[in-house]
Formats: sequence, structure tokens, C-alpha cells
Amino acid sequence: MSMASARLRYKGLTRLLSSRSLFFNSVCSHRNSSLVDAKGFRVAAVRLLATTATTNGNAETNKDSHDGKRKEEKKAKDDGNIFFDNIGKIFLSAIGAIILGLVRSSYGASNRDKIRDNIEDDSLIDPLEIDDLRVANSELSPDVFRAILKGVSKDFPEGISTYEEFVWSVRSTMKSLKGDAFTVELGHLLDRSVDFALLGKEKSRNDKVSTIFYLTALSLVLDIDTSVSERIRLLFEVVEETRGTVTYQDVKNLVGYLQDTSQLATDTQVIKAENYIPVQEYKRGSPEELIAWNGSKDDAMDLKSFNDILRSKSVCAWGECYFKKKPPI
Repeated sequence: MSMASARLRYKGLTRLLSSRSLFFNSVCSHRNSSLVDAKGFRVAAVRLLATTATTNGNAETNKDSHDGKRKEEKKAKDDGNIFFDNIGKIFLSAIGAIILGLVRSSYGASNRDKIRDNIEDDSLIDPLEIDDLRVANSELSPDVFRAILKGVSKDFPEGISTYEEFVWSVRSTMKSLKGDAFTVELGHLLDRSVDFALLGKEKSRNDKVSTIFYLTALSLVLDIDTSVSERIRLLFEVVEETRGTVTYQDVKNLVGYLQDTSQLATDTQVIKAENYIPVQEYKRGSPEELIAWNGSKDDAMDLKSFNDILRSKSVCAWGECYFKKKPPI
């Protein structure tokens, strides 16, 4: 073979190998591209599914949250509507309660006034008659009363007598002081008060009772200018002279005597009874119920404690509790 032919054949083989190489590269490139595209598609599909799942999960979460909020809002709305839906019933119930309270209060006040009227009706001597007694007996001063107290204590050392015996002792002392003309003026008013008090205890003038009761009744006729402090001091001396010492029991009896002879304020004697359903009931308080005392009931009581009891709001002797300024004892 010539040199020229050999060269031509070499070039042909070279071109053929080059074309195959290009084809191979193209095929490989195409296969690689296909593989890349398939892999990318799978990745994209996985991402799409993940995104879809996440979106669906978020959507479900948001839906549950939204549903929960709607339920809470509905519940709150329903709770709020309980008042508005029943506002008519609530209003009527409130009005009914107010009316019932007013009616109950009215009946209670009526019961209180009834007891008050009964106390005034049972009293056979009114405040105006007491004033008349005091004005008419302007000469019966505290000193005269003390002289009468000494005479009674001397005549009745045991501390008891009938009413006729007591009157005799009083008139004897007054006569010895200023003669026959000196006596208790308007004495029939005092007699009426004593008779009524004795009747309430199922007693009469012929029965012997404590001289403290008679002296308490006699204090009604003390001179009108006698101060409350002086009246309290005189009553304390009456109990002390008769009993030796003043105890709670003595004070309780004395308050009862003041109550029986109309020397206590009417309003303060009206107290609440235990029965308050359906309407508060009232009653006339007993001496023990009127006295507010926390001390010993057996120990001796001094003048200050005695004064505090008689001037207290619950006892209110001679209406003294209504005055803001109380002169010292």
C-alpha cells in the first residue's frame, strides 16, 4: 500500500471513531439528563407531598382552633344571655323582694306600736299628771325625802309594811317637820299609781310589801326642781338604807318598781320577742331584760354603776337617755 492510501484510511478511521464518540457522549448525556430529570421529579414530588401534608395539617389545626374559638364564643354568648334572657324574672323577683321587705317592716312596726300603746294604756298616771304632782309638792325637797326615809327605816326595820302603815309614817314625819298642813298634795294620783302597781302583782293595800317599792313611788312627787342626778342618788340611798348594800338583785327590783309606777320611758320598754317569722314580734321587757349588766350579780354595787344602769338607753329612767349631755352624779 502506498503512503497516500495509508493516510486516507487513517483519516477515515479517525472520523468514524469521532462520530461514535460523539454519539456515545450524546447518548450518555441524554441518559444522564433523563436520570437527573427523573430524580428531580421524584424530589419535587416528595416536596410537594410534604408541603401538601403540612398544609393539610396546618389547615386541620387552624380549623380545630377556629372551631374551639367558635365554641368558646358561643358558650360565652350563651352565658351572657342567661341574664338578658331572664332579666324580666330577675326584675320582678327584685321588686317582689322589696315589696315583701316593706310589708314585713310595716307589720313589724305595727306590732311595736301596738305594744307601746298597751304600755301607755296600762299606765294610770301620765307624764302631765306627774308634772302636776311635782309642781304641787314644791316643798318636798331631797332633804325632806331623806327625813322620810329615816322615819320609814325606823318604823319598819324589817323593810316591809302595808300601804296604810307607810302613809302613816310619811305623814308623821312631814307633820314633825312643818306642822299639820304639810302633806302630800294631789295624793290621790299617787294612791292610784300604787293601787294599780299592787294589783299587777296580785296584792292590795292590806298586804305587806317592800318599803323600797313605796319610797320609789313616793319619789314621783319630789320637787320639780330636783335634778335627775339627785333623784338617782336618793334612790341609791333608799336601797342602801333598807338593804345595807346595793346588789344587782336590788337594782333589778328597783327597775321593776320604776316600771310599775310609770317612771321609765315607754319606747325603751318595747323589745324584740324571739318570734320573728314571718313578722317580727315585740313585747314589754322585764327588768332583767332591760338591764345591761356584765358584772357580778352578788357583789356590792357602787353609786356610779347604779347611775349608769338607770341612765342607760335600755332602762332610761325619767327619759334621761334622750339627753346627750348628762350631768355628773
